[in-house]
Amino acid sequence: MTRPAFPIPLRLVLLLAFAGCGSSGDGVIALEGATLIDGSGGAPVKDALVLVRKGHIEAVARVNEIPVPRGAQVVSLIGKTIIPGLIDAHAHVERWAVERYVAWGVTTVRDLGASGTDSSLALKRDLDLGSVRGPRMFTSGAMIDGAPPTYATATAVRTSSEVRKAVDQRAVAGADYVKIYTKFTADLLKPLLDEASTLRLPVAAHLGKIDALTAARAGVASLEHMAGVVQAASRDPGVYARAHDQFLRGWTTEEMGWATLDSASLARTARALAATHVAIVPTLIVHEMLSRLDNPTLLSRPGMEDVPAGATSVRDVAGLLRRTGWRASELQAFRRSRARQNQFVREFKRAGGLIAAGSDAANQLLVPGLSLHEELSQLVAAGFTPIEAVTAATRKAAELLRADSLGRVAKGSVADLVVLDANPAADIAATRRIAWVMLRGQIFHPDSLRRTWGH
Repeated sequence: MTRPAFPIPLRLVLLLAFAGCGSSGDGVIALEGATLIDGSGGAPVKDALVLVRKGHIEAVARVNEIPVPRGAQVVSLIGKTIIPGLIDAHAHVERWAVERYVAWGVTTVRDLGASGTDSSLALKRDLDLGSVRGPRMFTSGAMIDGAPPTYATATAVRTSSEVRKAVDQRAVAGADYVKIYTKFTADLLKPLLDEASTLRLPVAAHLGKIDALTAARAGVASLEHMAGVVQAASRDPGVYARAHDQFLRGWTTEEMGWATLDSASLARTARALAATHVAIVPTLIVHEMLSRLDNPTLLSRPGMEDVPAGATSVRDVAGLLRRTGWRASELQAFRRSRARQNQFVREFKRAGGLIAAGSDAANQLLVPGLSLHEELSQLVAAGFTPIEAVTAATRKAAELLRADSLGRVAKGSVADLVVLDANPAADIAATRRIAWVMLRGQIFHPDSLRRTWGH
């Protein structure tokens, strides 16, 4: 015989309903009243409301358009501006630097060319687990180079089988993409891209012996530092390929070569590259700093105090000048190249190409975190609007990483954002005026972070 179904007691129904109402705002942070630059490239939105729950953005609206859940922690941000957490699309991440990125509002880094695959993946795991406080990290592991490699930590390849093995090793280890370096040759591109495509690993390219158009048409995902563009636009690309037999000679020849290009060939090359859908990470700040290595005040500019005394990667300018042999004449030539580099970035953007902002820190004079803001200023000087520059360090960089949940302040995105004391739409330097940073839904104050650093 079937037992009759008894209704749930009314008292229990009421208790459950009351509990649901009371907890609806538990764990919710409501950010009210700021101007919002959401990373999409659109105009700033005034009087924004952003609801954050469990490390993700639950809703984005205007104040009073949607209700704030009862019990939410309400934070008034009237007079402030919210931007997405910044993404440094070209970094060489050192362990000492990870908190510096957070203090400067950089919540994601794209690491290219680590000292070793094991060490970079170990740091990435520590950051993911929260055992080390710092940004979200994507990494290529060690670089793949021709033989002999420029750096002992890179993997030298000479044959197709060596190329495939190097790509396989990175895939097995858990790398997010592959990076090739200046001595990598064109004959090895096909097996590299074939293997990388099979394993779904994008290829980032710092070129030397290959011109940018050859690499882009073959299928590399990104061109770092605009390397290979001079070769593609030059009447005599062989000069640069031969120079790259030696790293420093190739670097010097290519950096000086920009100034020899005419405007029409550069514009033509930019349009051709944009048509391939390759991304460019121009790192204009690198080219700018190389041209100013003889300026001693840069070692004491605001922000350098974040760099430990022993961080020679950033501080050892004298050592770089000794190794390169660069004198005033070379630095002057680098300065003459800057206008053509800026023109290329403008032309590539005008042709619809994807440009992501990267800093190349930590390297000489390139401070982790700060240098990404300096890159934004360089992009504006090259012809970007401030909103376009911010977008290059948010949504565009996220597109390069193929990370849909990053780079935007939008429903469903991770809760990585930066609260500024001023609006960068009016002045890009305002991105440096950071009130606080939210990373994975947790709030960090730059001054508090800095007080914990030992120098």
